[in-house]
Amino acid sequence: MFEMEQIVGQKEAVVRFVTREDLPQVAQIARITWDQTYTDTIAPENRYEFLERAYKVENLEDSIDAPGHWFYVAEVDGRVVGFGHFLKRYHPTRARAELVRLYVLPDYQNLFIGKTILKHGFKALAQAGIEQCFVSVQSSNAAARRFYERHGFTFKGSHGQFLGTQIIVLVEYVRPITPADLAE
Repeated sequence: MFEMEQIVGQKEAVVRFVTREDLPQVAQIARITWDQTYTDTIAPENRYEFLERAYKVENLEDSIDAPGHWFYVAEVDGRVVGFGHFLKRYHPTRARAELVRLYVLPDYQNLFIGKTILKHGFKALAQAGIEQCFVSVQSSNAAARRFYERHGFTFKGSHGQFLGTQIIVLVEYVRPITPADLAE
């Protein structure tokens, strides 16, 4: 599934499902964005340990074409510059999903790539009958919080979570998935 979505400068951004061949680029984007975003709030050894575990190619492979996973990459000129991963979550009475990953290389941020990935994900969730999408973000990440709020997420709560040897505070947001998302 290739879809042209946004113009980045004079170049079109393509959002498509991730392939195994994309996974090393996905891991590299995660490292670059985590190092830039969390350098002042997450200790280097904790960032390293998390990234080594969460972004090992073999640990990501199960998400490719798996039921209940919507895992996308965004390309500009054939280069993967961002990715997003939505995951269906079990709930006894409501169809829910979570945006578990959304990262765009720093040089490509603020060019509507993250928004385009979200739109693809929301449309897929609506097609799957999902009613709500959740996302958690570090409380100190003001830019990400503003981004999610601009795209319809509302604050639900906060909680602490261990990341290696430290506790980080996460804020959780929720967004309804509606029939309007099908038109996006």
